[in-house]
Amino acid sequence: MTRQRVLAVLLLLIAFLALVVSRTFPFLDDLSGLAESAIAVGGAACGLVGVWLWLRGTPQGAPPRATGDGESR
Repeated sequence: MTRQRVLAVLLLLIAFLALVVSRTFPFLDDLSGLAESAIAVGGAACGLVGVWLWLRGTPQGAPPRATGDGESR
């Protein structure tokens, strides 16, 4: 679960950076429309996958996590 959250945060950060790059940096004027669209679509895809990973629950067949009190179940 922790690995999913770390990956989700990384993907959401990439999506945010793609949004910032597509809106603020003037060097994008030199890029073609296709390149600008690719940045926007890639950022949106990273954002969607990041949200999906963040909200995804544990699998149904997964055993419950140990409580750490020293007792085995």
